[in-house]
Amino acid sequence: MVKKVRNKKSTAIIVGSVLTAAIVCGGVGYVLAVQNNVSKWANKIYPGIAVEGIDLSGMNETEAKTILKSNVENNVNKKVVTATKDSKSYELKYSEINPKFNIEDTVKTALNEGKSKGLFEKNGIIKSGINKKISLEFSYDESALKKFEQKISSELNVKAKDASLVITGGNMSITSEATGIEVDKDKLHKLLKESISSDLSKQSKIDIPMNVIQPKATKAALSKIDGIISSFSTTYNPAQTDRSENLAIAAKKVNGTVVMPGETFSYNDTVGERTTEAGFKNGAIFKDNKVVQDVGGGVCQVSTTLYRAVMSAGIKSVERHNHSLKASYSDLGLDATVYWGSLDYKFKNTYNFPIYLEGYTTSNQVVFNVYGSKAGKGSNNYDIVAETIKTLEPDVQTINDPSIDAGQVVWDTQPVTGYVVKSYRVTTDASGNQIAKEFIATDTYSKVNGVKRVGTKKAK
Repeated sequence: MVKKVRNKKSTAIIVGSVLTAAIVCGGVGYVLAVQNNVSKWANKIYPGIAVEGIDLSGMNETEAKTILKSNVENNVNKKVVTATKDSKSYELKYSEINPKFNIEDTVKTALNEGKSKGLFEKNGIIKSGINKKISLEFSYDESALKKFEQKISSELNVKAKDASLVITGGNMSITSEATGIEVDKDKLHKLLKESISSDLSKQSKIDIPMNVIQPKATKAALSKIDGIISSFSTTYNPAQTDRSENLAIAAKKVNGTVVMPGETFSYNDTVGERTTEAGFKNGAIFKDNKVVQDVGGGVCQVSTTLYRAVMSAGIKSVERHNHSLKASYSDLGLDATVYWGSLDYKFKNTYNFPIYLEGYTTSNQVVFNVYGSKAGKGSNNYDIVAETIKTLEPDVQTINDPSIDAGQVVWDTQPVTGYVVKSYRVTTDASGNQIAKEFIATDTYSKVNGVKRVGTKKAK
C-alpha cells in the first residue's frame, strides 16, 4: 500500500483558501445586510431630523406632512408678536398675517437629508442619527403688518406744535412750541419682520422705536420778527359784492401765514381750491382771452397784491405768471395770476429769519404787510418796474348789417390791444440811489381782434 503524504505548503494553501472563502462569504452577507437596512429607510426620514422641534425620524412623506400641519402650522397661528412702548402694549396675532407654510418642500428637504451619501455612511446615520434641525419657511401678508404699524402710529404719534405768532393792531404775541414724537415706521417694520418665525419656542417681544419731531417754528425764531418790512395794496370795486367776498376769503386764508427760512410758500396750497363749499362765489376771470364768470373770480387780485408786497420785501418768486389780458388793478408786467391745478404763485424765504404775512381787505382795498426782521432785511429798498417793448395792435373786422339802421355800430367783440413787457427788480439804498436792476420776466398780453357790425338799413 502506497501512503500519500502532503507537504506543509499544500496544507497551508488549502486552509488559507477556506478561510478566505469564509471571509468573503461573510463580507457579502454584511453588505447585503447593510443594503437591506438602508433600503428600508429609502422612503423614510433619517433618525435625528427635526423640523421646528418636531422629530420626524422614521416617518414617510405623508406622515411628516400630517404631523407638521397639525402640530406646527396650527400652533404657529396661535403665536403673537408683542410690541410695547412704556405702558402701552400691542399684540399682532400670526393668524392676522395669514401665514402660508411651505410644508411640501420642507418635508422633501427632510426626506432627502443624508440620502446622497455612500452606503455605509447612510447606515451609520440610521444607527446613530444625524442631529439635523430644519426650519419651516412660510410666507405671510405684509399688508397686515402695515395695518398693525398704522394702528400703533395713530395711537402713539404726537404732532410737533409750532410756535405761533398773532399780530393784532401791530401788537405781537408768541405762543411757545412743543416737540412731538412719532413711530419710526421703517425700523418698526424691520423689527416685526425679524421677529416673525415658525419657532414654537420663541415668543417675540419688541420695543417700538420712536423719533422725536422738532417743530418747524420756534419761539426763538419768531422772536426775530420785529416789524413790517414791506407793504402793498390794490383797490377794488365794492359794488361787485360777490367778487369782494372772494377777495376777503382769499386774503383771510393767507393772513397769519408764517414762512420759515428756506421754506417755499404756495398760494394755491394756502388758499385751497376755490369752491362754493369753501365759500367762494362767481366772479370775473380771463379764460381763452375772454372775460367769463367762474367760482373764485377775483382771487388773482389777492395773489397780485401779495406778489408786490413780497417782492418789495426783497424776496423773489419761485413761480409766477402774468394774466393773458391786462388786469384793471395792476400795471402790465406786475401782476401774478393763479388758477387751481395749473398756475400758482410761489416764493422761497431766502432770509435767515421767518416772515409773517398779514392780509386783509378794507372797504375797497386788498392790503398785505410782510413782517420780519428790520435789521435782517437791511436798509435797501426793493421795487418792481416794467417796460413795454412791443405793442400788439388788434385787427378789426367790419360787417355790414342791413338789420341795423344806417350809421349805427354794434361791437360783437371789442378789440383789445396786446403788449410784450419786460419786468425788473430795482434795488435802491437808504438814500434812494439805484444800486441794481435785475431782470425778472418777459410777459406777453394777448391782443383780441375786434368784430363790429355797421348798419346799412335805410330809413323809410
